[in-house]
Amino acid sequence: MPRYMEIAAEANKVAQDLLCLVHDHDQPKAAELIARLYNLGIRTAPRPVQSTVRLNAVKRAVQDLPVKVNMERRLDERTKREYNVLITTPIGGQPTAENSNSEDE
Repeated sequence: MPRYMEIAAEANKVAQDLLCLVHDHDQPKAAELIARLYNLGIRTAPRPVQSTVRLNAVKRAVQDLPVKVNMERRLDERTKREYNVLITTPIGGQPTAENSNSEDE
């Protein structure tokens, strides 16, 4: 298993512990926020990572939590540049897109 996936597995344990502190009806939204926070942590790293690595790490970090994570390509209308967007959806909620302009492959 790649080292980044081992770290994501450790993050999953922390995420599970954190989710236990949240009321049941708020857990899907909290799980989505955990996924978004983990993604932002990866994006702030001084070295960029491939979007598939980022996607896999975030998915592993929130595995078994009530959130769905996927990625899609979007076009910035202003710059005409394509970029990858991580989409987080609380299971039972509305999707939230996180732009990742600096994380293109």
